[in-house]
Amino acid sequence: MKSIFQILSAILISVALLASGCSATKEQQMEDDLADFRSWVSNATSNVADRTEEDWKRAREDFNMRTQELDQKEDQFTDELKQDYQSLKREFQEADEEYQKNMEEPGIAEWERGLLDRWADFATINENTVRDAYITFMENVRAKKSNWDNQDWEMAKRVLEELNERKDQIEGNIPTETEVKIKALQMEFRTLETAADI
Repeated sequence: MKSIFQILSAILISVALLASGCSATKEQQMEDDLADFRSWVSNATSNVADRTEEDWKRAREDFNMRTQELDQKEDQFTDELKQDYQSLKREFQEADEEYQKNMEEPGIAEWERGLLDRWADFATINENTVRDAYITFMENVRAKKSNWDNQDWEMAKRVLEELNERKDQIEGNIPTETEVKIKALQMEFRTLETAADI
């Protein structure tokens, strides 16, 4: 017959294995929840400018509901998962700010697409592509300026300001010859704008 000690040992080992299995499963569940949220954020924030007001309102409600649930579990996340979660929340909030800005400034997104073409998604502009973005902008300005009134020049200037802001964010890694080219294009824009005022 097995001794009481052997039986107790077997029970304790089973309980320990079960507990470690549970914590591993719980951690896996947390990672799955976050992976699901990551995928949702990625879908929700792509093509923000093309979303209808009703559509974005639903996305915002969905975000609040999802983060409410995840906030309650956050204290069980590993440090890495916590950082990941905060970064995903920020990503959605930035997209929300961008959406609000586009709503407040009707037409600015349209102007960005019209003057920047594929560079209208500022995230694609980096130290290697910033020169192309400015060249595209000025090519479109030259092609379209003959029909512009003051309001149009104002909108074009806003697009250039946003492009300048994006350039400032990547400052430091931009090659000198690119900087020189950009300065020349910025000057050309100011010259054309001044000529249009006269």
